[in-house]
Amino acid sequence: MSSHDHFITSSTEGSVAPSSASASTKPSSTISAKPFINRNNRTYINEPTLLYPLPVDLTELHRQSLRTLMLFQVFGGPTTAPEFSNKPPRSVLEVGCGSAFWSMMCHRYFAQHGHSSISFTGLDIVPLVGSGLDQNWKPDKDMQWRFVQHDMRRTPWPIPDNEFDLIMVKDMAMCLSTFMRDPQTLFEEYLRMLKPGGVLEFWESDHSIRMLRPHTVKAPVASEDEGGAEKLGAYVMTNNTPLSAPLNPFLVEYNGWVTKGLDALGVSAVPCTLIGPYLLQEAETLMELRSKRLAIPLSEIRWEREGVGGVVTKDGKSYIDSMKKKGKATDSKGGSKGLTASQAALRRTALETTVGMIQALEPVLRDVSGKSQDEWDNWSGKMMNDLLREGGTSWGECLEVGAWSARKKLSSSTS
Repeated sequence: MSSHDHFITSSTEGSVAPSSASASTKPSSTISAKPFINRNNRTYINEPTLLYPLPVDLTELHRQSLRTLMLFQVFGGPTTAPEFSNKPPRSVLEVGCGSAFWSMMCHRYFAQHGHSSISFTGLDIVPLVGSGLDQNWKPDKDMQWRFVQHDMRRTPWPIPDNEFDLIMVKDMAMCLSTFMRDPQTLFEEYLRMLKPGGVLEFWESDHSIRMLRPHTVKAPVASEDEGGAEKLGAYVMTNNTPLSAPLNPFLVEYNGWVTKGLDALGVSAVPCTLIGPYLLQEAETLMELRSKRLAIPLSEIRWEREGVGGVVTKDGKSYIDSMKKKGKATDSKGGSKGLTASQAALRRTALETTVGMIQALEPVLRDVSGKSQDEWDNWSGKMMNDLLREGGTSWGECLEVGAWSARKKLSSSTS
């Protein structure tokens, strides 16, 4: 997919309009009659054995929708799989669909390209949109939609074999907890439901923050999609991309807390490092593994404006300090004139969704840090001011995201 001229103009308008053309399964989960509970003015799923640490209120759903729009933009559409560039999938499953925002945007994207008859299914433990009682609700008014309510910890899932051309697993690392440490059961379900030749795709973001060190991007880029991401202000990651721990003191503290807190829940703070190896373990069943990883700076980086030409130090700090003394670079390969409007908007979205993630993880982070509520509120306020208003991420702190896809072999003998 390389075209992303139209999808960003489609917002959430009309996304909660009920229609009689959708369907829903009978609930198959462990959730009680009261599915939600309020704690510290945030709404959570009311299931004590579910270790999902994020709230499910409108604030968090909005943050997730912004993150989804951002990924749509840098990945050039709803899927990175080249199989769907000219021939869209006929049936799609979104695992852990939440508000079904990705499904809605996927439907709109393909409808704008002349394909409006795709069948979408959403799977989640609770309905996070609509009334939860309206069997006719669906994400978009002219969308073929089915919602399956099911606790994914219970297998097999209530979906037939060989059902989907595309299965999207987006931002599910926190939802699946200890399953991510032993994913065999999950992959058995994914592959069972996927049609031969169908695509299994993952989109994920790391929860800890690293810093992009000074370097020059090599040209030409590998593909149009990667070129599009770079034009938008993201950096295509390779094995040689220089990254290190952040310099921002608030993000240094956050990294320590989030790593320890998520580890206690059986969740990795760096899920982007796990998905590729998991897919490789399924080589007998999957083929054509593709991946794309991007580093999205959280603001304009000092060395982008000042130019790259000195020695890259371990943490980048000495280089940046030396550049201050030398002044801004003036050659064509050095300093820039600043970010374009679209680049600034992309990075601001990355920053705001990262700050929103820190706020959403308050119970986990506060417990690990040992802070009282007043101490946390004070730290949180200073963190937000530093990151959002005082340019605290200008050293190169970035959000790392990735997309991975692979096709199911047509038969066991496919090579």
